[in-house]
Amino acid sequence: MKKLILFLSILLFCTTIDLSCTYALSSAKLEAIKLDYSFCELNQFINETQLKTMYDEYTSCIDNLNLILEDNKEFKDASLEDLLKNLDSMPEEIALKVKLNASYAINFEYFFKNLSARKTSPGEKFLKKIDKSFTCFNSFKREFKSSAINSNSDWIFLACKPDGNLYLTTSDEIYCPISFKHQIILCLNLDKKLYSDKCEFVDKFFSFVNWDQVDKNISENY
Repeated sequence: MKKLILFLSILLFCTTIDLSCTYALSSAKLEAIKLDYSFCELNQFINETQLKTMYDEYTSCIDNLNLILEDNKEFKDASLEDLLKNLDSMPEEIALKVKLNASYAINFEYFFKNLSARKTSPGEKFLKKIDKSFTCFNSFKREFKSSAINSNSDWIFLACKPDGNLYLTTSDEIYCPISFKHQIILCLNLDKKLYSDKCEFVDKFFSFVNWDQVDKNISENY
């Protein structure tokens, strides 16, 4: 009888350990994206040190979110997009922290993905949407540059509404378009530490845009 009780006790203990291990394995965490280029490959646009600093800021936001959500397991499988689109369902004590960190993190993600060390060209689908919303590509570039230069914001976005129309906005107006269920198509970080000449910085940006990714941002959602 004693042996049976001992066996059952061990079995119960092992079962408990297995369950906890299974849970730990299923507890997904947000992970930072890997860049498709090295920090030094974009030196003609953003120098290596600045780009690395930006990436460190981004990973810090991801780490912060994982800590914030550690005790809120209902959000453990949520992506950054899911978090920003469901802020209303979160406890008040974490909603603002999640909004701030997730907004910065996803802005950085789109910015990093929107950059390329290789030369690309705007796709046909993107250009058709640009023509519809801005008359032509050159007109879009002028409006983008004007909005960026005349803004004190940290970010400028080309975003897409659910109806498919494109528009320009800054982080002074919309902290992150995705929190309004709008899609980011293209964005630029306007942190003053990144440039000495803002006009030149914006002009250079268009030479380093990953237009393949921009087209993908549209194709995946609209």
